Amino acid sequence: MQEDKSQLMNYAMYGGVFLGLFWMLKYLFVMGAGRIPALSILGSFLAVGTPLVLFYFLVKYKTAIVNNNMGYWHGVQFGIMLFFFASLLEAVIVFIHITWVDQAFVGKLYENMIETVRMMNLSESMVNSLEDQPLPTTVNYIFSNVILADVFIGMILSLFVVPFARRYTPANRK
Repeated sequence: MQEDKSQLMNYAMYGGVFLGLFWMLKYLFVMGAGRIPALSILGSFLAVGTPLVLFYFLVKYKTAIVNNNMGYWHGVQFGIMLFFFASLLEAVIVFIHITWVDQAFVGKLYENMIETVRMMNLSESMVNSLEDQPLPTTVNYIFSNVILADVFIGMILSLFVVPFARRYTPANRK
């Protein structure tokens, strides 16, 4: 039986707005962690909310849009699209952060990465090659470290969350 996927994009955009707003809130804690380290812990705690939001929108999509007839790969597609649209909103706040708020953020991030590679006692040639690489442009950083990373995380999370969402049947409360 062929599944109707006509509403997949619309509902993924709808859910992506909410997930993106959640990520924007979470990113505010990342921004504030430079001044108040305790916000980093709170931001990490909020990261647990991402799979819960994915689960919520998968169940809502399954029950409201596809009438409890959602295949595994249909759910995975929905999760990937949900994360893609949410990442576009998160990209806005990351752009504002690294363009106007903290222009040295990417540089500090890459310095920490090089220092971590040094502490791991990896080959000196690897450290030298990392040091010789230029910093990515704002667009490259956002595309690779926000949008592609979020879509990849969405794909991986969807592989694990979709089976639970497919089995879950919410109780009718009237």
